[in-house]
Amino acid sequence: MSASRLEAVTTQLAQAGECGIAPYVTAGDGGLERTLAVLQALEEAGAACVELGLPFSDPVADGPLLQAAALRSLEAGTTFEGVVDLIARYRSAGGALPILAFSYANPILSRGAEEACSRLAGAGADGLLIPDLPVEEQTCIAGAVQAADLASVFFVTPTTADARIVRAAELSRGFLYVIGRTGITGTRTELGREGSEFLARVRSLTTCPLGVGFGINGPAEVAAVAPHAQLAIVGSALVEHVHQAALAAAPDQDSDAVSARAAAHFLTHLREGLKP
Repeated sequence: MSASRLEAVTTQLAQAGECGIAPYVTAGDGGLERTLAVLQALEEAGAACVELGLPFSDPVADGPLLQAAALRSLEAGTTFEGVVDLIARYRSAGGALPILAFSYANPILSRGAEEACSRLAGAGADGLLIPDLPVEEQTCIAGAVQAADLASVFFVTPTTADARIVRAAELSRGFLYVIGRTGITGTRTELGREGSEFLARVRSLTTCPLGVGFGINGPAEVAAVAPHAQLAIVGSALVEHVHQAALAAAPDQDSDAVSARAAAHFLTHLREGLKP
């Protein structure tokens, strides 16, 4: 079953009392060949799972760095079908990381939820996260997600009421995505007392594994999140680091290989925050 791969990883981390790194990658940023190389490098460097972002023209939840990555991807010609093929190629080459597809609602619903979910799962995706489809509106896609055996993952924020946190946790498989602060992605932040109290509140309401994201830029942020969660989710900082590495590549260098090495190096750096 597709969702079991993601659930197995987060359950194992929860039982061991450990935290892993979940990098976010914009599919097609720099081309799909680069994305494939980055995914393989992240697996080798010890990622627990990966969020694979499907580029969209109006990514309302994303900050400027991820918006720019989505635009670069779309300008490079990335399509839903191309991302599906990328996932299949990653799996056929032996890739074992759980993949959580991150997509806005439009690319899924415009193709028909059943077809989109079936194709993602058939290629080897393990879950689906739709940031602009709240818990109350998930019924329009829930059947298709369940039929494809994809893990649904939902967001909660510091302004989410307790009852809604409980409902989001009940509907989530694999983990519940906890946003450590309000706002868009990519803004540097410290967990702080309020963030720690929010994570403690979420933990008091559910036993579901937790993934914490927004604002994680380095080992210090990972270390702050690790006692509270099973996954530290790193997006904008990694995407920008890989992009800048490609821009700095010499003319005689393979920019895809340079990008892959940069991704692995950055993940290794972040994992310093998991050490006792």
